[in-house]
Amino acid sequence: MGSASRAVSCLCCPCKCLACGLFSCLCSILISLLVTVGVLALVLYLIFRPHMIAATVDSASLATFSLSPTSSLAYNLTVAMTVRNPNKRVGLYYDNVEALAFYKDQRFGYEPIDAFYQGTEASTQLKPEFHGQQLLQGDVTAAQFRQEQTDGKFAINVGLNAKLRVKVWAFKVRGPKARITCKLFVPAPGATNGATFQPTDCRVWF
Repeated sequence: MGSASRAVSCLCCPCKCLACGLFSCLCSILISLLVTVGVLALVLYLIFRPHMIAATVDSASLATFSLSPTSSLAYNLTVAMTVRNPNKRVGLYYDNVEALAFYKDQRFGYEPIDAFYQGTEASTQLKPEFHGQQLLQGDVTAAQFRQEQTDGKFAINVGLNAKLRVKVWAFKVRGPKARITCKLFVPAPGATNGATFQPTDCRVWF
């Protein structure tokens, strides 16, 4: 009975049946594409097994770091950082690279860095230098500065931002934007308490 009524419906309105058939066909094609893409992505992951890049600050030193009564910060900070690509089959291009320095969440230093390429399982050492003057905001920052100066070390955050491109065989595809954050404790200039800088691992965000 149901088959007969569908046949009558199609005879009365062939366009409706054609639309239903096309919709069903498109749904089948879409599902097949999604399954194919999913399987391909899984296969590529199992082949290449991508790993997160890693970064470490090997050394950091302050030649100058002083705060005036008007909260103007005079600074001269040098950092040596190693960025590693642990992947065995994936090369990485770093574009639009910039190094940043922060004190109490206020940016005081900025330096652009030349773009570079990392082959598989390669490491690159970067040495950004920050020097100049920057006005800091807030009395709390000034009070914290004096306390850290007394303690003989300053809590400084250094960041590295870059747009990545991924190289797989001869193919290059646009990757995510990488953000590297390093929380450092840098000995104050002329510190007499024997404080030394300890190599510090950084966090990587995408």
